[in-house]
Amino acid sequence: MLLRNAAVFLLCLAPACFGQLTTDQKVSDFLQLAGLYAKNYAPYEWKRDVIGFDLYNVKPWVEKVKNSKSDIEFLDLCVRYVASLQDSHDEFYIASDFVADMRIVVDIYDGKVLVEGVDRTALPRRLFPINIGDELVSVDGIPVEDLIQQFIPYSANGMGNPSTRRRLAADSLTYRYQSFMPIAGLVGDSAVIVTRDVNGVEASYTVPWVKSGTPMIKVGPVPGFDLSSVKNPKSADDLRRMLPDRQLSRMERRNPLNEQRGALQLARFNRGILRERTVPEIEAVPEYMRPYQELQTMSGVQTKQDAAGFGFFYPVFDPPANFKIRLGFGSADEFLTGTFKAGTYNVGFIRIPSMSPANSTNALKQFASEIAYLKANTDGLVIDVMNNGGGSLCYTQALEQYLFTKPFRGVAYEMRATQTWVNFFSGSLTSAKNANAPQWVQDLYQAYLNEVKQALSENRGRTGSLPVCGYTFENIAPAVDTTGAVAAYDKPILVLTDEFTLSSGEAFTMMLQDAGRAKVLGMRTDGGGGNPGAYNATTYSEGIARVTRTFVTRANLVSTPNFPPANHMENVGVYPDILVDYMTRENFDTFGGPFVDAFTSTIVDMIAQSKP
Repeated sequence: MLLRNAAVFLLCLAPACFGQLTTDQKVSDFLQLAGLYAKNYAPYEWKRDVIGFDLYNVKPWVEKVKNSKSDIEFLDLCVRYVASLQDSHDEFYIASDFVADMRIVVDIYDGKVLVEGVDRTALPRRLFPINIGDELVSVDGIPVEDLIQQFIPYSANGMGNPSTRRRLAADSLTYRYQSFMPIAGLVGDSAVIVTRDVNGVEASYTVPWVKSGTPMIKVGPVPGFDLSSVKNPKSADDLRRMLPDRQLSRMERRNPLNEQRGALQLARFNRGILRERTVPEIEAVPEYMRPYQELQTMSGVQTKQDAAGFGFFYPVFDPPANFKIRLGFGSADEFLTGTFKAGTYNVGFIRIPSMSPANSTNALKQFASEIAYLKANTDGLVIDVMNNGGGSLCYTQALEQYLFTKPFRGVAYEMRATQTWVNFFSGSLTSAKNANAPQWVQDLYQAYLNEVKQALSENRGRTGSLPVCGYTFENIAPAVDTTGAVAAYDKPILVLTDEFTLSSGEAFTMMLQDAGRAKVLGMRTDGGGGNPGAYNATTYSEGIARVTRTFVTRANLVSTPNFPPANHMENVGVYPDILVDYMTRENFDTFGGPFVDAFTSTIVDMIAQSKP
């Protein structure tokens, strides 16, 4: 009989002889986690009324916690509780660096899990004749669809959209990272997989798990703790900043592969070549600006920001055959840009891989220079933010200033009102005054403080819309050149999105769509619409959680399939004006041919319609 529940099976493998947390300790930790979200989570009402998950209803979860048989089973419940929010900025994760990698890269095309890459250094062809494009049918006797459903709670950084969740869950079929997947530490030495080739012929292979790091098997009890005791549990401040090391991304795992399809990169690049990445530098700001800077970031947790291609530099498709590259080969290039001919028109192309550039000042200079060139030499512009995992909202808004020729609505969000924010903004205001900060900074902190205090006095969960990148979010001025003339691009713009367009990448698309400045082609974005903060979430099991504390708002109510009208991005995402799915077998086989044809014909039509 086939084993249908791998998670339950693995949890049962925990040796009974290991010391585990006591029931009281597990209940205490879970209630601490639930309380953290109850106090700080901004989109509570939306999740309760539309998603159907009430995080305040902890009773059934506490019963499960009491019945958990091991530390790993308990930690898995914590992961599943937070995952029930379906929020791309919220995760519960544990202090483990353990990774189990099958050295096979997969993704979902037309509903089937296809092999995108095989690491021939680990899996030589003579022993593992698995081909690119083969379908993965099962792992250890369990159909992949069953495993995908089981692994969806581990889809950190992609919870907002069902399609995103499924694709990230599929990645876990061959790549297990324990920080987000507690049961990963219990994986065996090998897995039996079944593949099916294009002719329908199936084959079975025993593939070794390549392991690194130290697996967490148990947390262990804290001696002497009893709920009936009058003693207070000790703090775990020394673990507050304990974050796991940066995870290898799917794209980076493709890097050494010689025969894989990889990232479907630019022009003549071999599949899977990875541009050397640089770590975003922390640009110097005055001390009083650091609290303000913290509120500007909307992106995936650091250990997952590159997963499933988030932030990958090259497009997932091959650009048109006559594409002429401008930026993209230089080590300091923050964008991939170029032009191509479409009929009688010249079309510009910019790929924005991330809203967390290595150097935002350098990036904005490059963007301004490219826009100036494209404004003078093209008839329309295609901007690719597929797989853009987000980053700084204010960097995002600064890019927008080169795309709007008239004042526009910038970034705004509502904030969960707490006494912590009152203290935070009060202290920031004092710091700004003592440092003789610009008046707009002092006014902004004062506005934040007033809004939070008013929301608390009125027993409201959230404030009204607040500016993020200045004293106001209304009538943001376009960029101008040295002569004072508007420097923004003034011709048709088409934005490309997919379900891995996340967070600030979505905000970028949202502002353009809401103002009617651009059309959007692709798939609905992920739906990660808030600013998260990391917290030490559970004392005894040393868990960490990210909590969404804000709620990005849109200019107007937007009607999107499967949701009621909403004025935000959370779960709703940005729905494209032209729905085109890249994840098809035909695109897989042709390196994005139909997708490129679709956006090329669309921008041509937009240009033609814009002509007198």
